Amino acid sequence: MRKKSLKLCGFSCIMGIFGAFLRWLQIQNIFEPDTGLATPNSPWSWAFIAFVILSASMLIVFVRSFRKSSFPLTYPEIYSGGKFYKTAAIIIGALMALGGFATIIRTLSSRSVFDLLLGIFSFAGAVSSSSFVISAKKSGSKNAGIAVSVIIVLFLCFWLISAYKFSASDPVIWHFAPRILAISSSVLAFYYVAGFVFGRPKPLLALYFCQLGAFLSITTLADSYPLGEQFIVLSFAAFMELLSFLQVCNIISGEPSEGD
Repeated sequence: MRKKSLKLCGFSCIMGIFGAFLRWLQIQNIFEPDTGLATPNSPWSWAFIAFVILSASMLIVFVRSFRKSSFPLTYPEIYSGGKFYKTAAIIIGALMALGGFATIIRTLSSRSVFDLLLGIFSFAGAVSSSSFVISAKKSGSKNAGIAVSVIIVLFLCFWLISAYKFSASDPVIWHFAPRILAISSSVLAFYYVAGFVFGRPKPLLALYFCQLGAFLSITTLADSYPLGEQFIVLSFAAFMELLSFLQVCNIISGEPSEGD
């Protein structure tokens, strides 16, 4: 199953890199230098939209290939792994914490309460993300999973509200729409990931939205956002890839899973 995990996660990562390049080309070509407004019906915008739809559709096909597989339906079994995965979770948490620290430092000049709260939430998210994988197979991991999954979902919901508030006065939708979609996909991903903890497992939906969220997050790294937020986006993309990798690696047999 490790080979299938690499193929799935590698696909979303590579498509995300191509998406970031296409997004960069779009940014370079659609905005008018004098007004900053986007050129209506730009072929670059249509090409980007088509690429995102194509990638999302291909991910559906890829994920549906696991519909006859049997996944563990409870946490921590679904996301349990060895020392390598726990080390990866620690690195991801450190990157998220670094993004939070950079975001807090930025508040010295921006004076934004939302930036300050986002930075503080990032530290909680960093600890929770690492703990979600590290705590697997430990005694009491079920209770720990409940706490950290709730923290992660709340963090992402706050981030979505913060991103919307920051962009609400911007008349150019192309400045913020891809990032809003990336955060929204991540919210859905961790909503379904938390389903394993709360006894409402949806394996294929969790796998799909983790892959979609990772793809869209990597794509939006081409946008001009503060460095701290870029670190947070990158860390969440890596975390969703890690969870997807573990989920596929822990497939039990060829029998269908319940809940899909």
